[in-house]
Amino acid sequence: MLLLRNPARLPFARASPRRLPPRAVLSLALPLLCFALGYLRFEQWRSRPDPLTGIRERLLTLSGSSEGRILTLDDPDGVRVAVAPRGALPVGEVEFRGTLVEAAGRRNPGGFDYRGYLRRRGIYGQVLVEEVLTADPRTRLLDRLRSGVGQGLPPDASALMEAMTLGVRDELGDLQDLFAAAGLAHVLALSGLHVGLLMAAAGWLLAPLGGFRYPLLLLLDFGYMLLVGATPSIVRAAVMVAVVLLGLWLGAGKVQPWPALGLAGLVTLLARPAWLFDISLQLSYGAVAGILLFGLPLGRWLRGQPPRPWWHPRVSIGVAGITSLSAQALTLPLVASAFGSLPLLSPLVNVVALPFASLLVPLGFVAGLLGLVALPLAGLLNLVTGPLAALLLALARLGAALPALTWGEVEQVGYLYFAIGMGALALVVNGILKPWRGLLVVALALLLSAATPARRQPPELVVLDVGQGDAILLRLPGRIEALVDGGGTPFSDFDTGEGIVLPALRALGVDELELLVSTHADVDHSEGLPTILDEMPVQLLAIGGAGASGTPAFDRLMAAAERNGVPVRSFRRGERFRLGSAEFEVLNPPPHSYGTSNDDSLAFAVYLRGVPRVLLLGDISELVERDLAPPEVEVMVVPHHGSPSSSSARLVSMARPRHAVISVGRNAYGHPSAQVLERLREWGAVVHITRDEGAVRLPLD
Repeated sequence: MLLLRNPARLPFARASPRRLPPRAVLSLALPLLCFALGYLRFEQWRSRPDPLTGIRERLLTLSGSSEGRILTLDDPDGVRVAVAPRGALPVGEVEFRGTLVEAAGRRNPGGFDYRGYLRRRGIYGQVLVEEVLTADPRTRLLDRLRSGVGQGLPPDASALMEAMTLGVRDELGDLQDLFAAAGLAHVLALSGLHVGLLMAAAGWLLAPLGGFRYPLLLLLDFGYMLLVGATPSIVRAAVMVAVVLLGLWLGAGKVQPWPALGLAGLVTLLARPAWLFDISLQLSYGAVAGILLFGLPLGRWLRGQPPRPWWHPRVSIGVAGITSLSAQALTLPLVASAFGSLPLLSPLVNVVALPFASLLVPLGFVAGLLGLVALPLAGLLNLVTGPLAALLLALARLGAALPALTWGEVEQVGYLYFAIGMGALALVVNGILKPWRGLLVVALALLLSAATPARRQPPELVVLDVGQGDAILLRLPGRIEALVDGGGTPFSDFDTGEGIVLPALRALGVDELELLVSTHADVDHSEGLPTILDEMPVQLLAIGGAGASGTPAFDRLMAAAERNGVPVRSFRRGERFRLGSAEFEVLNPPPHSYGTSNDDSLAFAVYLRGVPRVLLLGDISELVERDLAPPEVEVMVVPHHGSPSSSSARLVSMARPRHAVISVGRNAYGHPSAQVLERLREWGAVVHITRDEGAVRLPLD
């Protein structure tokens, strides 16, 4: 028998167990604990009962405390709702008659989910104000600060300064679109940039106080957050600043940025778990992470060894450019998907714009404080602020005119490929991966992205939800697109083309229209088309009968076509034309006019590979339907929004659509008619109503 006196020396001998160090155990346990807490908090948020159940859609007498845009109700106690229309209630205690309604969700591609936006902020819907009964107005500190910020400034400069300093965006108007097109939207939205600038200026002013300045800065940090509102980006910045200030105050030294960012995320999501799905949080954390991953190592490389001073041109200009690029690096797919375009030169525009913002934010806040003492003092300071704000506005206009890359909504697999490519670049920049290997991973991600088919392939019919109107997109093989009508809002200044149709086209990746059709010149069909002509390349504008000529809507459409150099062609019954592999058969109008705009609508059948697929009939009535011989089709867009004077039994029995789409909003006309709905269903059609479903998307193959 062989005795082994030292079995530990043998390679197969059992080693004595070793305990993990406490720091390693904590590193493993903490993420699991945070995940569990986050999951429980999210489930708690998602399962909350709706406090307005049973009292929506009824005219009620309500009371509460109004903040202008948001109302806190007395009954149900503490429930917050958004006020509509904006400005309908003064700030203060109010009593009024109104209707509680659910806010609109995401109705179209590229559309804004207002319902989700409100719910993530603890707001349960909207209140439509009918009549204010009593009001006890009060002046908020925020309103008094606004007076000083805008004192003596022109309207655009005043709106800019109020947004940059106090987060008040009520008066921005077209400036929001202007700054977004220039890649400067973050300058208007309060974020870490604004908090950092304000705290840096305050820290410089309070430097003579030594260590006593830290508690004052902490009070200013959280006071500013409460003043302007706890948005995701403001909360993130306030928590990170507080962590840094506490570290300095307590003598713990400089706090590392990644733990500070992680702590801010943990605190934020434990308090508001639904903010995880808010684009403002995603953009805010993505921008900071991009700076930490790319900006810091590239900045150290620029400074060199020995370090060059900050005022050296290579450092000052180079670091500004790298910081701007790094802040946008990780947010590219979010920006492209949310806004439909990428300003190609926005990093350069930001390099020039950010120094102006660095001066304007503290100047605006000081002007607001001076306004609390005496408005003329704020006006004197704004003699300096005004020219700087004018220069920033001019830069935004210049940036908006620079080239931009149109992009569609990014699918989940697109985010995955982007993360793989950017992860490889981050490893290269931080010296962990060799450059050639990183570039190989990036090339592989690009190849996979190009080879992966889109979730929805054309041909496809997209009937947008534009309320009581029509806007229909035909997506045909070979990236050929045709838009039929552009919606409109009679008796309103809302531009459907700019607010609904254009964002939807961009979200769907449409960068050019081979055909734009105006079925007739009624406002609910044609009002949005001039904006489309102004903002997107169009190869041909097709119109119907002469009954539309001479109307204001028709004249605006023709003027837009002329200034954009778009050829116009009028079509008549019996004509056929091709668009790629698709063929269009014109069914209406005839050579002679019926005498009404609706009956002279341009109507046609669309054939794919010789098979009739779609009927698009405008607003024709039963009178016109008697003269038509439509083919059997897969999809029919029901004429005149389901009016009882259209969609006759003869039309439905000849077309026999498998799908019938009714584009309709809330209306007083009784659209869609119950008889029309019954008739369509009797013939086996599946009926889709945009008022109920939002945008309807149907494949055509």
